[in-house]
Amino acid sequence: MAGVLFGCLLFGPFAESFGRKRATQIPAVFMFLFTAITGLSHNFYLYMASQFMVGVGYGGFRMNGIILATEWIGMSKRSWGACLSQMFFAVGLCALAGLSYFVRDWRRVQFITAAPLGVVAFYIWYIPESARWLLDRGRVKEAREVLKKAAAINKGVVPVSLLNTVVMVTETEKKGGTLTIFKSPVLTKYLIAVVIAWFSLNLTYYCLSFNVGNLGLDIFLTQLIFGLSEMPAHLLCIWLLEAVGRRVCLIGTLLGGGVTCLLIIAVGQDKAIFVTLFAALGRIFSNMAGSICSVYVQELFPTSLRQTASGLGNIACRAGGLLSPVVNMLVMYHWTIPIVVYSSLMFLSGALGFLLPETRRRELPDSTADVGKRKNTLANDEIDFSTFSQMKSACM
Repeated sequence: MAGVLFGCLLFGPFAESFGRKRATQIPAVFMFLFTAITGLSHNFYLYMASQFMVGVGYGGFRMNGIILATEWIGMSKRSWGACLSQMFFAVGLCALAGLSYFVRDWRRVQFITAAPLGVVAFYIWYIPESARWLLDRGRVKEAREVLKKAAAINKGVVPVSLLNTVVMVTETEKKGGTLTIFKSPVLTKYLIAVVIAWFSLNLTYYCLSFNVGNLGLDIFLTQLIFGLSEMPAHLLCIWLLEAVGRRVCLIGTLLGGGVTCLLIIAVGQDKAIFVTLFAALGRIFSNMAGSICSVYVQELFPTSLRQTASGLGNIACRAGGLLSPVVNMLVMYHWTIPIVVYSSLMFLSGALGFLLPETRRRELPDSTADVGKRKNTLANDEIDFSTFSQMKSACM
């Protein structure tokens, strides 16, 4: 968990300077190499060091992979970028449960899990860079090429005049990093709400995950149930995000997660089936909330600040995961205390969700001026057909 937190710290600013593509490729190689090295560890200290580096790679890959996908996907399908990645995370949980059950040697498990990461580390070098980031950095020629390639694949054409207009828009945005967010009351409010939500949901998710052996059922079966239950949940999340919007989904999943976790206290420790059921529901709600936050943060912040805001959110998210074992240790005083702690935080973050605007079917903002303009001029159900959305239509 410390490695994942450090990966977010490292590859957040890295992506702003060197691009989403490089910030996705390098962590993928880290995960592959150090997963294999973990299996070769001859003492516990090397094991811990290699697992830390796996975490560094995972933190950078997941954060930047979702951003890269989001910046390429049109607004009608933007939720797919985050929710599908989370769904395949659930597929991996199921596969891990089966793999660990049949292959009891942990070194062999490490080598087997390194194999698909090797495939990822190979093909990831052929993905395109984000056109938004290229334009934001003034690399117009490269942006033209990747957009033309995207248009050609989709049998469309990008008008030159439209591209020139986008270039002029992106050149007006000033770069200010994290300070730019805190200079804007609106962006600061958005960031606080998203950061607390991300911290709360990840604390809840990992408190439940790390407690899997104490829920009363077989650990392999419980892990399989967790993974199987999350897959349809993320497919449902895609539909809900487009049907009812981001804000309602975020508030609903956070409050729902808090309620289901409190139900664990209501049924008591001795009813293993119900405890596992409510724990699985709590994980589902917190995981869905994580997918929604991944989409939401892209739509709330402009291109020049998107990676910074996402990095800060992911740092808070990973801090929640890092603190989850400590919160679980409070069980030595009473078994209900950890549940009360992370449930209360879920309720708090759900309440803060009311501070956020609805961003469904809105084009991604490309400047801080776009954020203010959208806030002041768009009603909840209106669609902002900005210059970039017109270009995407040409590409699709």
